Amino acid sequence: MVNKKILAVLAAVIVVAAVLVAVWQLYLIPLSPSPEARPIKIGLVAPLSRPVGPDMDRAAKMAVDEINNAGGIYVAEWHTKVNITLVTADTVDDSPGKAVAPVTRAIDEDQVDLLIGGYASAGTLANEIVAIDNRVPYIITGASTQLVTRRGPQGNYGGLPEGDPQRITDAVGMSYMFHYCTTTYHYSRTVVHFFAEEMKPLLDSTYGFNASRKLRLAVIYRNDAFGIGVVQASRYWIQNDSLPIEIVIERPVQTTTTAFQTDLTAVKDANPDAVYVVDNPDRTPEIVKEGLVDVGLKSVYINVENNEVPTFYTLLGANGDKQLLESKFAPFAGPPYYIDAIGTYVTDYQQRYAIVPGMMGADTYDAFYIAKNAIERAGTINKTKVRDALETTNMTQMLIMTETGRIQFSTGVDYHEIAPVTFVEQLFWNQTIGECRPKIVWPESTPGVATLKQTDFVLSTWKPLV
Repeated sequence: MVNKKILAVLAAVIVVAAVLVAVWQLYLIPLSPSPEARPIKIGLVAPLSRPVGPDMDRAAKMAVDEINNAGGIYVAEWHTKVNITLVTADTVDDSPGKAVAPVTRAIDEDQVDLLIGGYASAGTLANEIVAIDNRVPYIITGASTQLVTRRGPQGNYGGLPEGDPQRITDAVGMSYMFHYCTTTYHYSRTVVHFFAEEMKPLLDSTYGFNASRKLRLAVIYRNDAFGIGVVQASRYWIQNDSLPIEIVIERPVQTTTTAFQTDLTAVKDANPDAVYVVDNPDRTPEIVKEGLVDVGLKSVYINVENNEVPTFYTLLGANGDKQLLESKFAPFAGPPYYIDAIGTYVTDYQQRYAIVPGMMGADTYDAFYIAKNAIERAGTINKTKVRDALETTNMTQMLIMTETGRIQFSTGVDYHEIAPVTFVEQLFWNQTIGECRPKIVWPESTPGVATLKQTDFVLSTWKPLV
């Protein structure tokens, strides 16, 4: 009987000892890095020939250097941290004909583990097919058309009819696409609500208009997926939210157009109160200038957030005085908008590159940290597991503020999208620096977000500035 008790005690001691040894080996003896460990290849998809491309490139390099200098990304499967190697997929002007080959090379030849970027809607809709077919996670930081993630079954094909060439039936492939960007539906809602809630009452009180008079809105837009998406979204929100706005003209402009007087004359003839200009920072300033100066279209112009880049302000000049810009990242607005990480990023970026950062770079910068977070939670660079980790992302917001203060990708009909906070800035001519600078004028505040408004919206004198 005694022997049995002794044997039982000895067995227990052996078990405890074995457990202690296992714990000691697991936690006190570092595991050797796996021989498979290597740098993680992330492809930056950016049009380096366009104003936004260099901003995306600079932001990407800044994020990669920060992550690498802090030790890199820990991959549990390899028992070690590894650096990021940046692979540039230069899509040139981001037209569909030039946007596919660089992404194909990045996937087939460079063997990237993940893609970040994309700018023009048409170009991204084309090049994401390569990522879909090859099951490569793609964090899309541009391309405001919601189709980049909704064109598959998860998003009810984005409303595209059966047989439409844009539809994607590959549900698994679509699950690798993530949209870290504002969609046309996000920012068009902000634009039309600003006109209905802020500008219309001011027009009515200033000019004695009857409250029943609808605000007259003109839309001049790029005739591509980006511009068409804005028109559709504007119509939707005006009708859905019963806004007192009448779209008096929708004027498409070809992407190859370089002079806009004919289009702007047609817009002028519609006698709008405001003009919604939907184009890129290389053409938007020229459209505003020709409208104000050459055609005499005296109105309030509002431009889209992709123009939030130094080139836009330089080209716009004094013609931008009192005009508007919808945005979600306002690096030119200055304090008190510079809160937390935003102020640090703007300062560090300027010190490194001697230029103010743009909005597209901010989305791109955040995306590298989102990728780092997903890979570390996945514990591997296995693309399927990284995709799964991206889908369950729940990070504190970074440079792009969100409605919840968290970075999360929806899995509803708004498939793999985020919920960014958008606002309206008004530009004011600064004689000292020879450029316009913006102030946030609307909304007053956003639920769950610090008050953003910096000054009141004012109507311009309706006189063009040359």
